[in-house]
Amino acid sequence: MTTNQKITVLNPFSVSLKKPPFMQVDTLVYTNGEYRIYKYTNEHYVYTYKNIVFSERGGANKDFVNNLAADVKPTGEAALYHDYERPKQAIKDGVKAANKLKFQIK
Repeated sequence: MTTNQKITVLNPFSVSLKKPPFMQVDTLVYTNGEYRIYKYTNEHYVYTYKNIVFSERGGANKDFVNNLAADVKPTGEAALYHDYERPKQAIKDGVKAANKLKFQIK
C-alpha cells in the first residue's frame, strides 16, 4: 500500500554511523497502533515506532510488530534480545536522537 507521499523517518542507526539520519519511505506494508512496517527497497523493510526507525529486516514480520505493540516478550534468550529488548532500546535511543536533532516525532 503506497501512502502517495514520501514520509520522512529518523534512522538513529545512521546517526551512530555518521550518515544522514533521514530516510524517505512511501510503501506502508503493515500498521499496529503506532508501530509500522514500510517496504524500503526490494527485500528491505523498515520498522518504525511513529516515525522513528527501530529495526531494518529482510522481510515484513507482522508478529514481531504485534508482540512489540502488545508488549509481549518472546521466549528464548536470542528471541528475547533481538525481538524485544533490542528494539525497545532502539526506540528509546531514537527518541533521544530525535530530540537532539530537533526532529518532530509523529
